[in-house]
Amino acid sequence: MKFGLFYEMQGAADRSDSALYQEHLDQFRLADELGYDCLWLAELHFQRAYSILPAPLLLAAAASQVTRRIRLGMGISVLPINQPLRLAEELATLDILSNGRVDWGIGRGHPMTGIYDHFNIDIDQSKALFREHLDIIRLAWTEEEFSFKGKFNTIDRVRVVPKPVQKPTLPTFVSAFSPDTFDLAGEYGFNLFLPAQVLPLDQLKQAVGGYKAALAKYQRDASTFRLPVLLPVYIDTDGARARRDVEKAMMSYYDIIGVMMGQMMGRLQEKHAQFPDSYKGYLTLGELTKDLNYDFVCRELAIFGSAEEAVERIRILRDDVGLQDIILWTNVGAMPHEKVSNSMRLFADKVMPHFT
Repeated sequence: MKFGLFYEMQGAADRSDSALYQEHLDQFRLADELGYDCLWLAELHFQRAYSILPAPLLLAAAASQVTRRIRLGMGISVLPINQPLRLAEELATLDILSNGRVDWGIGRGHPMTGIYDHFNIDIDQSKALFREHLDIIRLAWTEEEFSFKGKFNTIDRVRVVPKPVQKPTLPTFVSAFSPDTFDLAGEYGFNLFLPAQVLPLDQLKQAVGGYKAALAKYQRDASTFRLPVLLPVYIDTDGARARRDVEKAMMSYYDIIGVMMGQMMGRLQEKHAQFPDSYKGYLTLGELTKDLNYDFVCRELAIFGSAEEAVERIRILRDDVGLQDIILWTNVGAMPHEKVSNSMRLFADKVMPHFT
């Protein structure tokens, strides 16, 4: 099995932004030493309590210089709001700086953070923008020179340099939990990045099955694709203490989502607008956060406890759901750096060896 680490970088009341960035670089060094597979860095905007990580490529570039072997994942690049030629250049540059260690996650981003309002992009066009920008970036990496005429972009004989180290393109992962996006992953032949921190176990099983069905529809061999699943994971030598330590940080995440969903609905009401059809799945996210309790989170949405408890839960996910690739979200809600580091070490020492 593969075990990566996810970083969303929530703001903290007790530490400066500069201190948080330094803590993360220290954790990246440690992850590299401990044998984790990949660092996945989110792209999130305009909500300090939610994240202070709007430029993951910059942080990944810094990480590339303080690590040797761990892969650097974009979890995810928000395609509709990024200029595709510029993003293609920056990702290729990162692949060179890291000597071919970039995994590229893509998606349309969280609408409740206000990205479409503040970047002045029509959210109803997000799916079409996603596909068009994706096609341009893939051409930029594989063609010496190309032209393109689409709905949103017209490009005449451009030569994008540099090219990525990895050929023909960067390993690509689509972030999704809806059937439409599973189908897109199957169509393009992409891996899937699955955010299970909002998917109860039954829905997680359905999502895994939906992705595999989409691969089969396009006559692709599911065994050749990766399906990394994001889960909050925090362990300690005392399982009860682990659950106590992380409770406030974890529940603050769901509280923030609920607040942002309410703010988004308010903005739509002010505009007399309907919730966009292309983001209907987020309505279930809003419902999930309404009456969420911590016992349910520990049982269905996270792995909090001792190393032994983590081993048992991961065996169930491997054997019953078919997971082979788990991304640990250990630094939830700006947890203290020493506690995050301790959990990382314990997991590497006491859990990983059971799944090698």
